Amino acid sequence: MTRHLTRAHLARGVAGLPKQPLRVLKALPKTLPHLDQVPTMRNLPGVGRGVHAPRTQFNQQISAHRRVAITHQSLADVKRIKNHFGVTVNDVVVAICAGALHTWLDERGDLPDGPLLGMVPVSVRTEAQAGTFGNRLTTMLVPIPTHEPDPETRLMATRDALRSAKERHKAVPATVLQDANHLVPAALFGRAARVTTALTARHPSQAPFNTVVSNVPAWTTPQYLAGARLEALYPVSSIMHDVGLNLTVMSYCGRLDFGIVADRDLVDDAWPLADALGRSHDELLALLD
Repeated sequence: MTRHLTRAHLARGVAGLPKQPLRVLKALPKTLPHLDQVPTMRNLPGVGRGVHAPRTQFNQQISAHRRVAITHQSLADVKRIKNHFGVTVNDVVVAICAGALHTWLDERGDLPDGPLLGMVPVSVRTEAQAGTFGNRLTTMLVPIPTHEPDPETRLMATRDALRSAKERHKAVPATVLQDANHLVPAALFGRAARVTTALTARHPSQAPFNTVVSNVPAWTTPQYLAGARLEALYPVSSIMHDVGLNLTVMSYCGRLDFGIVADRDLVDDAWPLADALGRSHDELLALLD
């Protein structure tokens, strides 16, 4: 089965190769103006104005052990905040995470002067691919304004950062990224990703990025298994060397279920961060009064 899938992926990738030069050429007018603005993993001197990821306590080599904490917020409350400030649900979710990280890092004397750099997964699934199996994702690197103490200013800065990142992301056709994924066998891609992460983790002063912040829509209607209703959907995601913290959110039946995963040696207790998410949510909600 594995051999069959690998050959199928390779065949699709090879079949799409003749189209790649045309796609790249069509994308150049939109891509070139953004090249010096794209956040990079290493930001070598003289190569653009990338956003740097500062070091925090969770940006170190990870172990085999994890800390997990969960919490939830009302989706209706988040939509009230969204409507009041004219932003998106994702803007509010990322701003809540930024506020929680601000509080949590500040309490530990580890708050950087500038923003953290977050990796935000983005779906590239088209309408024609709706309901099909498999992941169709790419990622954006986004400055997370954890340095902003004011919740409203933090929300507006989050909106601007995500909007700018989305514009850069649109400059590269999603089909180019998909064809590349089809061409490279999964095992080889995974090994390359591990090697790349290990190399960037050896840099003495800079992480590739600080954390993952992912907002995943799920079901709006109740789901059942053998007659038992699914009450909550808490995600437990992954971390990697030098990026020892992951904040993933899943929306389900009017709730936002937060799953926090951290390395045990870098974060001794993840529950205070879960509590900080609630306080950050309440700060934004209080602005509506």
